[in-house]
Amino acid sequence: MNRRGWSGVLTAVLLLAIVGCSGGKGEGGGGDWEALDKEEQVNLRVMYWSSQQFMSEYGMLFASEFPNVEIEVVSRQGFQRDPEKPLEEALSEFMEKERIDVAFLLDDEYERLASKGQLLDLEPAVQGSSYSLEGFNPAILAQLRSEGDGKLYGLSPFFTSKALFYNIDLFEKYKVELPRDSMTWEEVFELAKRFPTDGDKKSRIYGFTIDGFMSPLFYTFEIGAAQNLGVLNDDLTELQLNSPGWQNVFEMIVSAVKSGAFYLPSEEEVSKTMRTLEDDRFITGRSAMTFQSAYQIGNILYSKNQLKNVKPVNWGIVTAPVDPNNRTQSSVYEHGGVFAIPAKSSNYKAAWEFIKYANSAEYAKIKANSNNGELFSRTEFNRPQDGREIDAFYKLEPKAVVKNEFAQVPQGLDWQLLELISKELTAAAEDKKTLDAAIGTIQEEGQALLVQRKDNR
Repeated sequence: MNRRGWSGVLTAVLLLAIVGCSGGKGEGGGGDWEALDKEEQVNLRVMYWSSQQFMSEYGMLFASEFPNVEIEVVSRQGFQRDPEKPLEEALSEFMEKERIDVAFLLDDEYERLASKGQLLDLEPAVQGSSYSLEGFNPAILAQLRSEGDGKLYGLSPFFTSKALFYNIDLFEKYKVELPRDSMTWEEVFELAKRFPTDGDKKSRIYGFTIDGFMSPLFYTFEIGAAQNLGVLNDDLTELQLNSPGWQNVFEMIVSAVKSGAFYLPSEEEVSKTMRTLEDDRFITGRSAMTFQSAYQIGNILYSKNQLKNVKPVNWGIVTAPVDPNNRTQSSVYEHGGVFAIPAKSSNYKAAWEFIKYANSAEYAKIKANSNNGELFSRTEFNRPQDGREIDAFYKLEPKAVVKNEFAQVPQGLDWQLLELISKELTAAAEDKKTLDAAIGTIQEEGQALLVQRKDNR
C-alpha cells in the first residue's frame, strides 16, 4: 500500500483498525461475521462431488436449519487441471468462473490456495461469531493452521489416522505378549519375528502384513516420518535418503522381510486390479498385525457376513508406532477434505453458516451412527466399534506440524520415489543386490527424478 504523508499513514491505520475489529475482509467481503438472518433468501453455490452426494451427506440436514438458503452444487468433476498452469491458478479461475461460495478442497489444494490469498481467513469468523472449536481434534486444527501459515482458512469435519491392528487369538495361541500403545517400528517388527515362519506361502501366518493395491513398501515414508525423517533438504533441492536415519529404516524393513515376519507380495499380486476380502490376510486370520486406517474396521465387520467359511477375526488396536525418543506424540494425523470460502465469494455469511454446521457437534451427533470409517474431527462422537474402543486412532498428541515437503515440488514426485524405493528394497530383500547398493540407487536415481521434474515444471 502506498503511504503519502502523515495523513495517509493515519488514514491507513484507522482503516486497518476498522477492518481488524470487523474480522478481516476478502475481495468478496468477509468483513462482517454476524449471524445470517434466517429471513434473508440466499443462493449458495457449493463445489462438491455431485449434487446427490452433497445433499445426502450435508445438504438435507443443513436445509432443516437454514431453509432460506438455496444450494446449488457445482461438481468438482468440471474442474479440469490445465497442465500449463499451476494448480492454485487453475482452481482459482474455475471457482471464480462458477461463482463458488463454498469450496471442498482436497490434498494440497487447500494449502496452495491459502498461500496465494485465494481463501478467506476464518479465524476472525470464529472469534466474531463465538463459534466454539472446543472438542475439535487439536492435531487437525494445528495442521490446517500450519498449511495456512498460521491462519485458519477452512475446516474439515473428518480426519484420517492409523493404528496397529492385532489378532488377539494368534497372540494367545503362540504365547506372544500383546502389542501396546506407543511402540516403535523396530519393536513392532521384533514382535512380528516371534511368530512361526514355516508352512506353505499360501496358507501360513505372518507376523506383520499390509495388504492392498500397492506394495507395503509404499508405507516407507510413514515409517520414516515417525522418526522425524524428511525426504528432502530444507531448500527442497536434494534428496537425503542416504542419511544414517534412512539407512536404519531401510535396514529394519529389509531385515523384517528377510526373516519371513513381514510379508512382501509378488509383483503379480500387487498388480491385481480386483481384490476381495479373502486377499486380506489379517481379516482371514493369517496375519498377527497390520497397520491400517479406521476403514479396516468396516472391512472386518463386513467380512463377518460375507466370509461364511472364515472365523471372524478377534481384533484389537493400539496406537500407531512412534519415535523412540518421543512416545507421546504421533505423526499419522491427516485432515480430510476441507470446506473453505473463496476470497471472492459474495455470500460469505451463508457460506460460514454452512461450514459451521458441517463441522458442528450437532452434525457429528446425527451422523455418528452411520459413518463409514471416517473419524470425526470432533472426537467425542467417534463411537466404539464391534465392542471395541477406537481412541487408539487419536489418543496420542500431535507432533509439531511440519509442512508437506512434497506440496512445494512437482506433483507425483513422492509416488515415483516410493516406486523406486519399493523396487530397490525388494531387490535387497531377495538378495539380488546389497542394501548399500540399493540405497545408492535410491539416492542417485531419486535425485535425478527430482531435477528432471523441476526442469520440466
